[in-house]
Amino acid sequence: MNRSAIKTEAKEALVGKRLMFLVAIIVVGVLSGIPGVGFIVGPILTAGLFVIGKEVLAKKEVRLDPLFTYFKDVEHGLKIFVVGLIVSLAVAIGMFLLIIPGIYVALKYGQAIFIMSENKDMDIFDAIKESGKLTEGYKMDLFIFVLSFIGHILLGMITFGIYLLYAMPYIMLSMHNYYLHLKALKSNSTTIIDA
Repeated sequence: MNRSAIKTEAKEALVGKRLMFLVAIIVVGVLSGIPGVGFIVGPILTAGLFVIGKEVLAKKEVRLDPLFTYFKDVEHGLKIFVVGLIVSLAVAIGMFLLIIPGIYVALKYGQAIFIMSENKDMDIFDAIKESGKLTEGYKMDLFIFVLSFIGHILLGMITFGIYLLYAMPYIMLSMHNYYLHLKALKSNSTTIIDA
């Protein structure tokens, strides 16, 4: 995986679209933080943000309505919520145990919401298993990729979050792009093996 190229693509895609993508991220953050309902709508909005991210990467106009895409299909939205809940619980249990297991679980199953969002008819546990297959052999690469944003996070902390208004669209879109590259890479390798 060319981590540098993935980040460069995200940076270039954000030109002229950073502000609107930031607005989408803020909407997700605010609605996900509402007591009582936030934990329910959070994963569904995260999947909607991924739809917007794909549109940004495809150089399309940024619209906010895709945020609510999965609320229009209750069954699909419910599947996304359950996938997000299961993964979050697994990560929380892992973090409670020794932290490292939590990081491992997050790396292994962190792509499950993206997978579920793109595969309406997929079973919930199949989406989680597919995330494990997708990240097989790439968990350390993904870990390094995530760590590469630590400077931005620290700068955000030093500036009391102000810098993150600039950095978050870049970080989020880079994560979306990593998933798309990993999916394409695995798809190509499977095709070669099957042939």
